[in-house]
Amino acid sequence: MVSTFKASEKRWKRATSADLLSDPALVDPRNLSDEQKAKVQCIGSWTWKDEDEERPVLAFDNFGASHCGFCVIPNALNAKTQLKMARSCLTEFAEEPHVTNMHLLHQNGPDIWHKARVSHPQDPAQSLLLSKLCWAALGYHYDWTARKYDKNSFSLVPEVLQELGRKCAAVCDMTLTAEAVIVNFYKMKSSMGGHLDDVEYTMDHPVVSVSLGSQCVFLMGGQGKDEPPLPVLLRSGDIAIMGGVSRTCYHGVARVLPTPFTIAIEDLDKLCRDEKDRAEHEAIRTYLSTQRININVRQVYPTDRVTD
Repeated sequence: MVSTFKASEKRWKRATSADLLSDPALVDPRNLSDEQKAKVQCIGSWTWKDEDEERPVLAFDNFGASHCGFCVIPNALNAKTQLKMARSCLTEFAEEPHVTNMHLLHQNGPDIWHKARVSHPQDPAQSLLLSKLCWAALGYHYDWTARKYDKNSFSLVPEVLQELGRKCAAVCDMTLTAEAVIVNFYKMKSSMGGHLDDVEYTMDHPVVSVSLGSQCVFLMGGQGKDEPPLPVLLRSGDIAIMGGVSRTCYHGVARVLPTPFTIAIEDLDKLCRDEKDRAEHEAIRTYLSTQRININVRQVYPTDRVTD
């Protein structure tokens, strides 16, 4: 028998883009219906950097008991920051000493992004090598065979992601020490089935999830797969926080919708040192217009753990 969660996945996968985006059941944090506004709570405001515009922190507790602790910061990161983070994901986080699924395939050659740019300069996403890249792991690396984190396999979590985790948790009145980061690389037709993030040794801290590139239909479910999930449209620059009860609930990505990545010319100019740098950012912008990158930050061990 098909679970309610699975049925919801199928529904959103089958819908045309136009029907999907106009469906009143879909929650778009940047464009809430009157009925949705009545349920959503604004619990504060957030800025990544002092010069950025303030963004609302939206809580979804009133959508059901399973959604307590689930928050979204719409448009949390501006286009410049999104491009910078995407560049780091492709050129730094997918390289050693961090690990990727390519290591498990014994195809972990260096400079994946730059090789893709050489082979497919117009659209690196078309590169066969880059198409095989599914995830990268930073901090404590998860052992997929043993189904647990490996204390002996570790790479430093960049300070920018540590700060991001701390600030997002704090604005939701939570705490988070960034000990593990997974970067997921979604292709145009990718999805991620409903699953639990339950392998960490503490569930008392939220998972902070950053969306970059093409928008997606994110399903925030319950503690069982027979509870109808809440479909949420996550766009580039949105940040979702799963804490409280929602930390122990099923969730997944039903659909990726190719979305042109736009940035003002003057903002792009500020990012670029020279023409070579501009070409790099333009290639990343092209990539993000059909692909999606998701950065999720989490704490693995209890804050008061005793270390060896």
